[in-house]
Formats: sequence, structure tokens, C-alpha cells
Amino acid sequence: MRLAVLGSGSSGNALVVASGAHRLLVDAGFSCRMLEKRLAILGEDAADLDAVLLTHEHGDHVRGARRLMTRHGMPVHGTAGTLDACGLSPAALASAAPAAAGQMSHVVRSGEPFEVPGFRVEAFAIPHDAREPVGYVIEDEAGTRLGVAADLGTRSRLAWARLARVDALVLETNHDLQMLRAGPYPWHLKQRVAGRHGHLSNREAALGLRELVSDRLRLVVAYHLSRTNNMPALVAQMLGEVLDREGSSAEVVLTRQDEPTPWLEVTQ
Repeated sequence: MRLAVLGSGSSGNALVVASGAHRLLVDAGFSCRMLEKRLAILGEDAADLDAVLLTHEHGDHVRGARRLMTRHGMPVHGTAGTLDACGLSPAALASAAPAAAGQMSHVVRSGEPFEVPGFRVEAFAIPHDAREPVGYVIEDEAGTRLGVAADLGTRSRLAWARLARVDALVLETNHDLQMLRAGPYPWHLKQRVAGRHGHLSNREAALGLRELVSDRLRLVVAYHLSRTNNMPALVAQMLGEVLDREGSSAEVVLTRQDEPTPWLEVTQ
């Protein structure tokens, strides 16, 4: 399995997972043109994507989903709440384009695994201020497992049970709590970000990572860093200290808003 983050932060989030000839996009939070451009930087063509998985309906995760789907004819998967909230439910698509709707939008349910070409996927519910948000565990045909927890306000027992014993982990490290408290956001937004249905702080992510370290874990991808309320060096330090204390050799990779990561190899 290989993965690359096309970009991550408050303005847009997307990552691509590859195994053999198969390609899977998780979230599409940039314009279709930008997604195509960043895939091309990695040597990929958007037309070769087999499917798109959506975590929730916020614009920085779904901005390019509709155009990507119609331009390249690929199916989009998400919970009923997510698809309905962004106008991509099977019913909405059927009323707009009856002939194609059944092939373009698929409802997923927490705890019910499903197949897409090259992968077995299981969604799990997460705490976030969206209609029906989920994280994903994605397993390729070789048994390599990737866990994705993109936006969540706290470490729920369900999510952490699903994320156990993955080979690679994409984990939100949104903010440093002290920077958030002292920063320019209005009070109501600070409360939302730091709340139980907001975004995971560096400290909470580090505490959560400690619970997820195993002999399988090879890669930790720090995701959704705030430009205003975080610093990459803080994230690298906190996650690195956890891995060192736990005796793990897993690599920490930081993501950026304005450019993709290189391809990251994940092995068991």
C-alpha cells in the first residue's frame, strides 16, 4: 500500500491510497482542477481513481467531490447524512440524472464493511459537528491496514477500537490548546474547535497515539494542522516523544495545506 496526502488544513483536505492498479481518494476538499493538479504532481491521473470516500460534508472535505464524480464518472461513498448534506444522496442524484445515479453515489454505514476495487473498507462513527461523520479503516488485498481519523473532537472508545493494530495512521493534530486560547479566533469559534465535537488538539492526539502504538504501526501522518493555532515543530515533537517512549520505530510525517506529500510506502 502507498498513500499520499494531497493537502491538509482548514482550507482543504484529501488523500489518495494506492495498491497495485487501484486508487482510492479519501475526501475531496479542493476544487476538481486542484485535485487533478496535485494528483499529476504524484504521477497520477484523476480518471484512474476507482472511488471517493467522504468523511463528512464540510466544504474543506467535499469541495471537489461533485465535479470529480461527474467529470470522471467515479462512485462517491459516504454516510446517508453526509451525502444528503452535500446534495449527493442517491435520491438527489436520481432526480438530477436518473440513468447514472445508481452508479455514482453509495451509502455506507458505521460498522458495516464494504468493498471497492482493491480494498476492503469499514467506516466508524466519530464525534464531530457534522451530520453523520465517520473515520475509515482501509485494508488492501495484502492485508495492510490504514486508519483515517480526519476530523474529531475527542478520542471515542469506538474510534480507538477500530484504529487499533493499523499499519499506518492518519490522525488529526489540529491545534495547540495554548495557541488557540491566546489566538485571534472569536470566543465562540475557540469553544467549537476545542469542544468534544470539534477538533483534536496536539495533546489529545499524542495521548491517543500512545494507545494505538503496536508492533504493526509503521507510519503516523499528522493531519489537519491549523495554520493559525499550531506549529509543525510542536506536532513533530509531541508525536515523536510518544513513539520514543513506547519504543516504536514508526515514522512521523507532517502534512501541509499548499502541497502534497510524496508517496509514502506502508508495509506490514
